Amino acid sequence: MLSDQSKPVSCAAPETLKGLPDGHTFYTYDIHGTDTDYKDQIQMHSLFSMMQEAASLNAAAYGWGPDVLDQTDTCWLLLRMSVRMKRRPAWLEKIKIETWARGADRLYFLRDFFIYDQSGDKIGGASSVWILANKKTHRPVRPDILNDHTLLAADPSTALGFDPPKIKPQLDLSDMSSGINKENTMVKYADFSEIDRNLHVNNTRYVAWCLDAAHNRSLDQGDVLSIDINYNSEIHFGEKVILFLNEKEETRLSVDGYVTGSGKVAFSAVVYRNSAVSDKQV
Repeated sequence: MLSDQSKPVSCAAPETLKGLPDGHTFYTYDIHGTDTDYKDQIQMHSLFSMMQEAASLNAAAYGWGPDVLDQTDTCWLLLRMSVRMKRRPAWLEKIKIETWARGADRLYFLRDFFIYDQSGDKIGGASSVWILANKKTHRPVRPDILNDHTLLAADPSTALGFDPPKIKPQLDLSDMSSGINKENTMVKYADFSEIDRNLHVNNTRYVAWCLDAAHNRSLDQGDVLSIDINYNSEIHFGEKVILFLNEKEETRLSVDGYVTGSGKVAFSAVVYRNSAVSDKQV
């Protein structure tokens, strides 16, 4: 549970964060009806949105947020993320998200999260890997401009005890390109509502598509509490994406997003149903 010293703050300056480990901040979010599914529980992609908002606020509080990056024509790009939940909080609940940067490993930046319910009980955790990239080309750039800030605000403590794994697609590209009409596939399009300010499909939409895949036969196909996802490439407006589904067992579903005509797998994910991994790793 949260101690009295670890009260949630909202975009506070670093010097005001007394009682918290160096680099940590808390942010409080209300769960609205539009954030939830038909069971009134938070959607996984809504949780991703809240965590990424908290990440942006934390980075800004320590001097390397969007205002600093805009001056260097750079931006953060999410590469991999793992989330483990004990339960999904419901409509009208409040959650507190704790986040901190774990420091840099060559070109990669590590960031972790804890999720608490309104009683202060820890109900989930997450770990993520990011790169710093050029805003126009989205190619990686050397993180030298952030080294001083990162070292000052980094805490190597991990939320899950592991880093987000690299996920290998279940099929090779030739199989995907020739198997578009096979069973165990779904079709998605990069329509207007999917596109963000960087002119590509927002990464939270990939998560929403994975949850659609996990419930491709009925609404009630188990409760998704955990996910691993790799973001391999961008999806642009108008592109058609084939989701290849591989259900190895009842509690585990692999999803690969293949962009037709491009020869690329934009993302690969593993979705876990019914606490398949959560209880051991939160």
